[in-house]
Amino acid sequence: MTRYIFAAILLFALPVATPARSDPPAAFPDRPTLTFVYETRANPPRYFGEGTAINWDRPGLTLELLKELGRRQKINIQFERYPWNRGLYLVETGEVDGIFHASYKAEREKIGVYPKTAEGAVDPTRAIFVQSYALHVLQGSPVSWDGKTISGLGDGAVGATAGYSIVGDLEAQGLKVETGKIQEINLNKLVAGRIAAYAELENMAAAAIAANPAAYAGVVKLEPPLVSKPYYLLLSHAFVARDPALADAVFDTIAAINTDPGFQKLIAAYAAGSKSQ
Repeated sequence: MTRYIFAAILLFALPVATPARSDPPAAFPDRPTLTFVYETRANPPRYFGEGTAINWDRPGLTLELLKELGRRQKINIQFERYPWNRGLYLVETGEVDGIFHASYKAEREKIGVYPKTAEGAVDPTRAIFVQSYALHVLQGSPVSWDGKTISGLGDGAVGATAGYSIVGDLEAQGLKVETGKIQEINLNKLVAGRIAAYAELENMAAAAIAANPAAYAGVVKLEPPLVSKPYYLLLSHAFVARDPALADAVFDTIAAINTDPGFQKLIAAYAAGSKSQ
């Protein structure tokens, strides 16, 4: 008897598990299910973690936004993670319903559908958010960036991640570009002197550097940003053809959530670290 009394006391003395700060998307029976994909690389605070797993204790702001989208539209949303180019292929073939985050490239209109204005222009008011590319060099490098021109490259190339929109931007300036599959490959090339500079999304470069600070201690980010762009949920042509009204509602709801005071508080919480640690 004493043993059972002790066990009961111990049970009640244990701390009660607190619920996760962000639960997976809610299920709505008999409502549509959309599958959205995103990269296997971290892009904090928009999404965290590496690989295919999703930690719903800290999914990131974009997943929080799209989870709220599902709640408001009463639709089921599934998330899957793939390398970027693979995700684009799955959207193009209609195997999934959308991918984030996609900046605007005219050739991507063959892959999927961006939100548009009544006049047919891409609508930045219905983007998920704005993100910047920055130029990274080694400390003491002769490479410079004055906001208009990259100089000091010599015969060196600028590294960039394969499939990212910055590749075309750099090539349009007549610069030699060398692509790598992931951020660490490009950073390693920079440290080894195989490229003269590295153009990358600020948050993604910062996450890779923070994961291995000793290896990348000599890497410096130049200011100002190379370019800032709106980033969108790119929907598949198959989904838009199947349910154009819902597709338009998805874009409208993204815009509404982004201006909602509650979501602005969530952005502040992530920035303060309470939703990112």
